[in-house]
Amino acid sequence: MPEKNKAIVRRHYAAPEEAYWMFFTAFNAKDAEAWAGVMSYPHVRVPALGSPRYFETPEAYVSRSSWERMEATGWVRTQGIEPTRLHESADKVHLAGGWTRYNAADEPIISNRVAYILTRLDGSWGIQARFGVDSFMEGENVEDSAATATDLVERYLEALDALDFADCARLSIYPFTQVGIGEVQQFQDEAALERWLAAIPRRRTTKRDVRASQTGTDGVNVAVTATFESGQAEHALFLVAKREGRWGIAGRSVIGI
Repeated sequence: MPEKNKAIVRRHYAAPEEAYWMFFTAFNAKDAEAWAGVMSYPHVRVPALGSPRYFETPEAYVSRSSWERMEATGWVRTQGIEPTRLHESADKVHLAGGWTRYNAADEPIISNRVAYILTRLDGSWGIQARFGVDSFMEGENVEDSAATATDLVERYLEALDALDFADCARLSIYPFTQVGIGEVQQFQDEAALERWLAAIPRRRTTKRDVRASQTGTDGVNVAVTATFESGQAEHALFLVAKREGRWGIAGRSVIGI
């Protein structure tokens, strides 16, 4: 834990992938300060299974960092997978990545697929948010989950076009997380999300590409590219999760292009 009132110094990362790989290097070294230093703040991890974990500052991140639970499973290291850029702009990138945890015999314990939302703040890239599918198994048939999630996102976007913000709110699960650049918003119920959506100017879409980019049995990251009547376009990433038997949108991040 850092000394009281001592600020954690972030290293400079010139590319999103640099921060992504340092995430695993620091984690394997059990270096809480270095691990906290690869994030943009406020930072949030949104799991498909469970509640979001929100960190306002790197000091808060360090204070809640622990390896004991994982070590109890036999964990000795985590290996990240080669990341792929789903969407990008000058200051924000949606990076499809993930990891496998290994024990001392170099046997896999568990794997996950995660979308890392990286932002560039003060000239340096950091991980603003993580959307984890949390139910990933290599080779498992997840076609039904992918179809359910993409259909739900299509319905959400159709409701946005129709200005039916109440339906958008009903299609979500809570807390609902919206990730910006240097900003994370969390909405605790349908009424709060509906009010926020209604306050934002809307543009009707003329074309949408909606596809599952990472899929588990109970969580799916859905990538969207939408073109508007004005000719402008945007990318979006949705985390769709199945909780207590119900599918809903748990998180969203948008990149204007």
